[in-house]
Amino acid sequence: MSLSRLRNIVHLAVPTLFRQISGGRVRCESEATLQLHLGRIISSAADLEIISERETFSVELEKPLRSNGGKRGRIDVWFRLTDGDGREWRCAIELKFFKRENHREPNNRYDVFKDIARLEQCADVADLGFMLVATDHRHYVDQTSYSSDTSDFDFRHGREYAGGTALTYKTGAYGPPITLAGNYAFGWSECSSALPYLLVEVPPIRLGPA
Repeated sequence: MSLSRLRNIVHLAVPTLFRQISGGRVRCESEATLQLHLGRIISSAADLEIISERETFSVELEKPLRSNGGKRGRIDVWFRLTDGDGREWRCAIELKFFKRENHREPNNRYDVFKDIARLEQCADVADLGFMLVATDHRHYVDQTSYSSDTSDFDFRHGREYAGGTALTYKTGAYGPPITLAGNYAFGWSECSSALPYLLVEVPPIRLGPA
């Protein structure tokens, strides 16, 4: 068993979910509904990756994160494959569903990078992470430009982020600057569809011994 099997599950489940939405089989009007159906499809996809009767699978929605300092929030979707020898491979997924009618800008863009930063810090509970963003608003996908005050937070189609670059929200005091460890390329799937989505792999950062 390896991380590739976690990737296989996610890369099968996510496109399947959006095909079901596009075809009308699934109706998603909220982030909670998207989360529920993603968890359902991940369970089905995991069945295809289990190759031994001794392997097991589990999935949790809104998995709480804890540390010595207290709670660290919740992971939207978390799942685990365990082999017959008790070895575990774990995956954490954060998701956002931005609807045009609930336009909350530029805070939404900040929140996506904040979630990516959280995923990078989840090595204690995940071996692999993914950030999933879905929207019916072209503003996030291929907007011509953003204001200089918020342009740091940019995940439009074809954009890239270089690890170590500080992202600063220059309007108000919504949140502190964010610096990610990894390099990321943002590519939206089916950009011309009514509900395009962005799926970004986020490797949790493992710290070595002090």
